[in-house]
Amino acid sequence: MKGKLFLFAITLCFVLVSHGNAEVVEGPRGPVEFIGLENWTATELYKAIQEQDPDKPFHACAAVLKSDLEFADAAAFGFMKSLEDGTMNMYTVVVGIEDESGVQYRTPGNKTLDLPESWQELQTVVNEDFNTLAALVQARYQSIELNQPDKAPELATYFGANSETVDAVWKLIDSSYEKSDHQLALDVLEKDSSWTARAVATMILGYFHENDESWHGLADSLIDSDARVRNLAGRVLDGLVHTNKTIQVQWSDASETLTALFGGTNPFAFNQILTSLVATEIENEFAEVLVQKDPDLLLAYAGSEHEKFRTPALDFLKAVSGEDFGSNVESWKAWLKKQKSDT
Repeated sequence: MKGKLFLFAITLCFVLVSHGNAEVVEGPRGPVEFIGLENWTATELYKAIQEQDPDKPFHACAAVLKSDLEFADAAAFGFMKSLEDGTMNMYTVVVGIEDESGVQYRTPGNKTLDLPESWQELQTVVNEDFNTLAALVQARYQSIELNQPDKAPELATYFGANSETVDAVWKLIDSSYEKSDHQLALDVLEKDSSWTARAVATMILGYFHENDESWHGLADSLIDSDARVRNLAGRVLDGLVHTNKTIQVQWSDASETLTALFGGTNPFAFNQILTSLVATEIENEFAEVLVQKDPDLLLAYAGSEHEKFRTPALDFLKAVSGEDFGSNVESWKAWLKKQKSDT
C-alpha cells in the first residue's frame, strides 16, 4: 500500500501548461494533452484518472474515463519521442467526450446471413486470431504504398501477424471477393448480428473503393458496436488514403453516420474520418452543414498542440472554407458564425 501511495504522490507533481487552446499537463512520463473537455479542467481530470488507477499509463486511460468517470466516450494516444540526451519521452493525447447526446454507435442487425464459404473461413480466422487479419489488412496497403505488393505477408509478420498462418490467410483473403460481394458486404453491415461477419464485410469493402457506398459502409463500421470492427475500418480507410485509392465521394447519404462521428462517437477514429473526407473531396455545402450541427470536437482538434490532431482538423476546415486561419480557433468560430448567419 505504501508503494502505491508513494507513486500517487509522485504522479501529482505536475503543472498545467498553457498552449493557446490546448490544455497540457506536465506529468512524470511526459506531457499529457487533453482535448474536448467541457466541465472538467485538465488539472481535475488528471487527478481523477490517477486516483482511479495510479499504475495505468495515460495512453491506456480511455477505459477509466468511460467506466469510472462516466464520460460518454473517450480515446487516448501515446507518442514516443527520443530526446537529445538519449532518453525517451511520452506525449499523450486524451480525448474526452462529456456530452452523451452526440455519441451514437450503430445497433447491430439481428439476422444471420448466408455467406460464401471463403467468408466463413475468414470469420473463423477473425474469431480465433483477429490480430493476424488486422495485420494483413495493414500490410496490404503498406506494401502497395511501397510498390512491393509481394511483400505483404512479410510485412504482416512484422506488424504482429501469426507467422505460421499468415500465408494461408493471405491466400484466403485474395480469393474471398467477387463483384457480387460488394452488395453482400453492405447487407452484412446493415443486417448481420455477428461481429465477425461485419469485420469480414468491412475488409471486403476496401476492394471496392471506386464505389461511394463502400466509403459510406466503412464510415458506418467506424461506429460499429464492436471495437474490433471499428479497428479494422480505420485500418482500411488509412490504407485507401495513403495509397491514393480515393475517389470523389458524395457523402450526404452518410449524413447520420458522419453526424455521430462529429458528435464524439469513437474519437479514436476522428482523425481518420477527417482525413478521408478531405481525400474524397467532401462537398463544401454539405460539410458546412455537418460542422454547424456540432463543431466543438472539430474546433478542439484544430486548437490541439499535437500536430497529428491539429493538422487533420485544419486541413478539413481549410478544404471546406477556402480560408486559412491556422490554429486560431476564435477565427474559425467567427467564420462558422458568419456562415450560419448568411444561410
